[in-house]
Amino acid sequence: MKSLRTRLLLAYAALILAGFTILALLAGRQILSGTLQDFSSGIVEQAQLVARVLKEPVEEGTEHGVDPTTLDPLLQTYAERAEADLIVFDGSGQLLASSSDDSDINTVVVGTALSGNAGSETQGDVVYAAAPILDDDQVIGVVQVSAPLSAAENLIRERWLVLGGAVLVVTVLAGLAALWLSNTLTQPLAQMQKATMQVAQGDFSQRLPETRQDEIGEVARSFNHMAGQVEAMVEEQRAFASNASHELRTPLTAIRLRSEALREGNLDSLTTEQYIVEIDEEARRMGNLVQDLMMLSRLDSGRLEAGREQVDSARLARQLMNEIGPQAERQGITLQLDAPANLPPVTAGSAHLMIVFRNLLNNALKYTPDGGQITWQIEAGEDALQHTIRDTGQGIPADDLPHVFDRFYRVDQSRSREVPGVGLGLSLVRMIVEFYGGTITLESGGPGQGTTVTVTWPYYYKERSGHYDVGAE
Repeated sequence: MKSLRTRLLLAYAALILAGFTILALLAGRQILSGTLQDFSSGIVEQAQLVARVLKEPVEEGTEHGVDPTTLDPLLQTYAERAEADLIVFDGSGQLLASSSDDSDINTVVVGTALSGNAGSETQGDVVYAAAPILDDDQVIGVVQVSAPLSAAENLIRERWLVLGGAVLVVTVLAGLAALWLSNTLTQPLAQMQKATMQVAQGDFSQRLPETRQDEIGEVARSFNHMAGQVEAMVEEQRAFASNASHELRTPLTAIRLRSEALREGNLDSLTTEQYIVEIDEEARRMGNLVQDLMMLSRLDSGRLEAGREQVDSARLARQLMNEIGPQAERQGITLQLDAPANLPPVTAGSAHLMIVFRNLLNNALKYTPDGGQITWQIEAGEDALQHTIRDTGQGIPADDLPHVFDRFYRVDQSRSREVPGVGLGLSLVRMIVEFYGGTITLESGGPGQGTTVTVTWPYYYKERSGHYDVGAE
């Protein structure tokens, strides 16, 4: 199997050879035609030149008779210089002199010259040209020049050599350009192939240079973005697996230790009752964690089915506030709900709404000190309901705000065991809200300044390519 570089070079070479061969053939025809035409024109010019030189001898010969001792040496001299045969006629077409005894006469060109015009004609492998000898526009004689075409072949050969040399030089330059172009295409691909193999082997730190501004540069930027996303995803999955196993191991360890103590039967009734309650709490905690993980898995894989119930948000809010009421009363926390009775219903799953707002209320309850206050305000907008939950709790530091929706993230790690929960609630809340096309924001003025969570939940949604768009039905 040939490499891409080899195929590119072969393709470029074939195109270059085909193109220059066609150009050479076309140029060759032009060279042949032009050279023959130039040769014929040169013979005519030589005839005209000799006619001007022989004007005086021919004119004297016409008046006093031709002197061969004067005319013949001149013809021989010019015949040798022109490498051609020369014949001189008088004004009536009678032969006066010839540079060679076997020179042929072309009556066509001689007749043209006798009429006062120079002309040329090719017969076989000989070019004939004739020019009139004029005296005051009167033809007093004619000079015929004849030369074999073999003399033109040398000129054609020289021009073919020049053309061939030019084609060779241009072909070499084009080949070098093709080699450079193929390298600019194949080298980045080779780098990309190497980086891809490294990523496939688990090295997600691989990146490609992004200096190019063409399509290959766009591919490099896309690869780097993909590699970064994959690296972040793998790190998140590793952290997720580590945290999940830790959070599952903790309640399992507590359950195992207490069950072993109960099995041995050496405990008093009060401790036994306490261990049973703790086992039940740890089992419930582990069950909630498993349910959250399953919900997150369905959301990640796109397998969560959206609910289509008509949910009364005010009624759901009162139910949840009543649910946390006893715990709030024990902590001396004041609960306040501001929800108009005529709120429009939302199309959603009531269980999903319960998960979202139960998590938000439980968070507010966990992080609000005794004697604090939690308020829940619901307002009807044009396309969505806006839920605002405020507490007077411990607040969130500015450095922690960007991470509060990350999985297993706990704001105060030193108190993570004192405050129940594993750090999945807000991550699950955000995914459910965004699944239904809503938004969620969290704001805090800092430690001791409380926290405000704002959720917009659309009234309706339309399924389109796996996404949910807000809009009226």
